Amino acid sequence: MRAALALLFVAFGVAAAPLDDLARQAARGSAEAKAQIERAAGGGDAYAEYLMGMMHISGKGAEQSDSQALEWFLRAARRGRADAQHNAAVIYERTDGSLKDPAAARRWYLAAAKQGFARSQAKLGALLLDGVGGAANVDEGKQWVEKAAAQGEPYGRYRLGMLYLEGRGVERNVATAAKLIQQAAEAGDREARYNFALMHGTGTGVEKSDAMAMEWLRKSAAQGWPEAQTLLGTIYGTGQYGVKRDDKLAVMWLRRAAVQGYADAEF
Repeated sequence: MRAALALLFVAFGVAAAPLDDLARQAARGSAEAKAQIERAAGGGDAYAEYLMGMMHISGKGAEQSDSQALEWFLRAARRGRADAQHNAAVIYERTDGSLKDPAAARRWYLAAAKQGFARSQAKLGALLLDGVGGAANVDEGKQWVEKAAAQGEPYGRYRLGMLYLEGRGVERNVATAAKLIQQAAEAGDREARYNFALMHGTGTGVEKSDAMAMEWLRKSAAQGWPEAQTLLGTIYGTGQYGVKRDDKLAVMWLRRAAVQGYADAEF
């Protein structure tokens, strides 16, 4: 792959430097590195198109712009790059304003999922389970999260665990749910960490432990999950679960949730 990229740069009359190296240089402020990547992208190199999207979405090496990032991701996505298909779907799903298009998110997640891209399999499954971007389909959604979980994808394991916890589309099995959600939490999924905290708080499928509940809740909140931030703020505000009351921390966590538009945290 890198040899092919080197030949590509020769064809474009630029130094035979790997695209990844150029991207790192562009992120450090090199206009020439950005120009080389853009020339390659303009010539139809799918990985260069993908990198242009990454530079625009992150604001590192190019102007931060969701719309320009989407344009580049779509170019690479149409050439079959699963990572670009996934990122286009993420923008369609998560952005606000005119770019938001849950139905388009479903389509691009599906394109990447069919190529075996685990994160897209998990996200597609979630959209199908939740009825976002189209009608809900529990059976199909379950199949996609199972595929993602089989690849070890944390969000896939979390969503599959929640199906077992709720008995939705499968026979309820709290032990299986706890195992899957714990795996996802330990792998860093913030929603899984929040729900694993709740499970420790109630003793559902795991040992009841306020200390463990608070540990996982803090981890989820630190990752920006608004439900965790709201609950943590409430706990600090009331001094529950062995936590000393701290109004300053309570306000801080509630504000962090509120600025994300989480209505339950607004005050």
